[in-house]
Amino acid sequence: MKNVVEALPLPPVYYRSEPSQCYYREDDGGRWIKSDQTTLRSYIVTQGFDNTKNGGVSEVDACLLELQNRQNVAYVGPLAGHQAGLYTVNRQRILVTESPTFIEPQPGSWPTLKAVFDAMFAADTFNQRDYLFAWWKLAVAGVRGGQVQASQMLALVGPAGAGTSLTQELITETLGGRSAKPYQFMCGRTAFNADLFRAEHLIIDDEAEDITIEKRRHFAAAIKGICVNPTQHCHGKNKDGLTLTPVWRLTCSVNNDPERVQVLPPLDEDVADKLVILSVQAGPMPMRSDTPEARKAFKACLAAELPAFLHYLENWEIPEPLRADRYGLRCFHHPDVVEALRQGRPELRLLDLIDADYFRFSENLAGTQTRAPWDATAAQIERRLTLRDGPVAKQAAQLLRHHTHCGTYLSRLAGDQAPDRVTRRTVRGINRYTIQPPLAAVGES
Repeated sequence: MKNVVEALPLPPVYYRSEPSQCYYREDDGGRWIKSDQTTLRSYIVTQGFDNTKNGGVSEVDACLLELQNRQNVAYVGPLAGHQAGLYTVNRQRILVTESPTFIEPQPGSWPTLKAVFDAMFAADTFNQRDYLFAWWKLAVAGVRGGQVQASQMLALVGPAGAGTSLTQELITETLGGRSAKPYQFMCGRTAFNADLFRAEHLIIDDEAEDITIEKRRHFAAAIKGICVNPTQHCHGKNKDGLTLTPVWRLTCSVNNDPERVQVLPPLDEDVADKLVILSVQAGPMPMRSDTPEARKAFKACLAAELPAFLHYLENWEIPEPLRADRYGLRCFHHPDVVEALRQGRPELRLLDLIDADYFRFSENLAGTQTRAPWDATAAQIERRLTLRDGPVAKQAAQLLRHHTHCGTYLSRLAGDQAPDRVTRRTVRGINRYTIQPPLAAVGES
């Protein structure tokens, strides 16, 4: 019997022991389907193995044992950017069960898509459409080629109805037709991320809510991890984690409301080059979409033009000024979004609170008195701002959640954020800060 099992090649079946013992074989359509042992025994018989027991063990039983020993896999399921088949990742065999569904480029025209992009970037002086097309071209080439390489997050910032979410839907279709929502994992609300490995396009679509600086910095670290790291830790609920190599592209759409923009991470130097941030206008769309039927017709028209658009992208050359070595595309941050982010920086918010409390000043209310510059330590400033029943106590408590925050923000103000308002000196080993009154309050009585 042993000679028979050795003589016949093992059938193309793979074994997974966790979370439950099961086998996987390819169906007539090229998809890998799960089989229990009873069903698989019948399949093995069709492959030439005898199910008659001779001495207690049949050839089918011996084949099952060999499959468990020699054709076991650590992961089974779709994997972003990979065709169905067997791979070795980090010295472990994995079985990818489904392939992405790619649209084949075809010569043709795409007038409706062009009208959409023209509406989104009307009167644009920054060639933002070239940045969109360059990012898109690189994303399609990378995913279709299964290339695990560093990329950038594309952020589309604009009002409702401007086409940001629609563009994300179109990107999904051109990257294989699969998308997933990573924000809960990226902001630390869940430790499980296995669902993300099934999709090439990771979408954040106006779902981000937490604008605290801690969450925004956590978000920035997650962006770096997804966009730059070639290997990712896959962790499913009630499953052992393992290292895989998904081919991901990340996009984010954000409403341009000043508060909503603050979900984007601070543009620190370690994350700034990993972001392409475009400002989208709410221009007129080429077709109606005010009813379910109209929206369906609109999207069908856009989908029909995608093969021609992909053919255009495939043959379009990225302009030389936009090219960069690491990502293929130079980072771009629209100035309007940058200014909105700057106004939301925690250190500038701290200065606003100091003005509203100590200098009794706001943009909407004249100052009640002229004050001399405030000279104090970070601890003294924090105690003043968070004083119970003080005018800014609640806002200050939310901003200064850790005892180091006040000193950190004051140092940034004294460094390059507002050196005309805040200066720092060290007295007997302790930093003291001198804060000048706001200009509009000078001379008021």
